[in-house]
Amino acid sequence: MIFKVKKSKNYRPILTVIIFMFLLIPIPFISPTSQIRWHKEYEELRHQALLYARSSGVKGDSETIKRAYDYSIRFWMRWPVVVRWIQAESDFIPSATSKVNAKGLTQVMAGTASYIGEVLLYSGSVGLTAEEEQKLSEVSYNLYEVEDNLLLGFAYLKFLSIFSENPEEALARYLAGKKWVDFIDSRYVKSISDGKPIIRDAAL
Repeated sequence: MIFKVKKSKNYRPILTVIIFMFLLIPIPFISPTSQIRWHKEYEELRHQALLYARSSGVKGDSETIKRAYDYSIRFWMRWPVVVRWIQAESDFIPSATSKVNAKGLTQVMAGTASYIGEVLLYSGSVGLTAEEEQKLSEVSYNLYEVEDNLLLGFAYLKFLSIFSENPEEALARYLAGKKWVDFIDSRYVKSISDGKPIIRDAAL
């Protein structure tokens, strides 16, 4: 004998329970607030970075300082070192030009910028935006523009940090190129380096 099981079509009680349980879930868990929360937390970090720079005597534009902080995160560089480095190079003035025609915030030479641009394009070591790739490939960047200068300057210092034996050597190379040995004990290097690595060993 075959028994037929009568299927119940009354799903209302089940749906009621499911809806009720759904409503009990905390709103932050089911709403897309994680990105908003992270944005707020990061803005607080940028604000703290600005305060640190101000306490170090930096008088530059606030947004410029915050963008430098963004690049310190992007390139995993320690913020205190970055502050001293850019302060020594340009005092956070984007239009700064040296006697040897080094330009912008990080005082990059045109030839160095061209070389580092090629390294960034072909090494894949940094996730470039489409706009950055286009500028670098067409050599259409402007070393007096904050974004362009920070990208190339940070990339150059990080490149030197990776291939130098210590931070003092990296900074001396950044300042003097092939003549770096003569500047390893210079006031420039001593004013920036604290004896610790320039590159952080962990993310935020």
